[in-house]
Amino acid sequence: MLEICGSRGANSDQFRKELNLALPRLYNMGMWRDLLFEHVVTTTASTFTIPDNAESIISALVDSDSNSIDYSYPNTVYGPHHDYRIAGRNDRAGDHTLASFGIVDDGYSATVEEPVDGKTYSLRLAPINPATALPSSGIIYVTFSDGTNTSKLGTNEDSADGGKFTCDGSAALNTASVTSDITSISEIRVSTTELSDPVQLLWVETGSSPEVTLVAANDLQQANQVTRYRRYRIDNRNEKTMSIRLLLKRKFQTLLSSTDVVYVSSLSAIKHAMLGNTAEDNADLERANYHWGICRAILDEELDAHRGAAKPRINFDPSGVGAYTNNMM
Repeated sequence: MLEICGSRGANSDQFRKELNLALPRLYNMGMWRDLLFEHVVTTTASTFTIPDNAESIISALVDSDSNSIDYSYPNTVYGPHHDYRIAGRNDRAGDHTLASFGIVDDGYSATVEEPVDGKTYSLRLAPINPATALPSSGIIYVTFSDGTNTSKLGTNEDSADGGKFTCDGSAALNTASVTSDITSISEIRVSTTELSDPVQLLWVETGSSPEVTLVAANDLQQANQVTRYRRYRIDNRNEKTMSIRLLLKRKFQTLLSSTDVVYVSSLSAIKHAMLGNTAEDNADLERANYHWGICRAILDEELDAHRGAAKPRINFDPSGVGAYTNNMM
């Protein structure tokens, strides 16, 4: 790709930096062919998060008993704080949403999985497969609470209130010696130095046997990275094992190495995106708008060709009860 879209004098690091400037805007221009993917979430809670490489939910299919797709049904996804505006949380305990509200966008969470109410946890920093050990250096700061006291980010993890996790090349870094049982995390942040390999942070349930763990954060690696996982709520007040099949919009993630994947496969679109970004740097807005317009046209043509005979159909529903007038197109 460097030979096609890059300048002759650019090396791999310079080219990667240029891609990190141009690709975020390209990803946000629309739902292009390469930016949608499927993901399945299985949960017993009333909230769930989508992966860190996903921007939002496009469509959702819910299997309420997680046994068979015969019992699956499509579910409407509503915007942030939908039921807050209409009726508050609208249940007695304040922990759930109404089934009629479908799936509700609940903003962002610091962790992938929330701790279970009434239970306490310690934290463990662990390598991600295929790595078998933590990086030899690197620091991750975790702001946690036991309900009364908050962690001290400058204190090492082996202290009761230590929120500073220093990678040391071991198989795992465990805060089993923490005397304050943790009930919540408000922030997870990587220090100013990038880690050589990604790591994950796990909740470890206090006193569980066999050991019960939940994922607090995944893919911690980028310098100054602060975790933000998109969280949604769904009606699951009976705590059933629910399987949710999701169609997701991919989010741009900063390219950290030359082996990271660029999911937009059109080299022509990437070339015009980079030319448009360069023109903006040179204050040439007319040329920049031209290249970004060509970039969008290329992606539109690619998407139209990819659909083939599967063209979108618009239905008008004036009554709101199922009657509709077919689009004449």
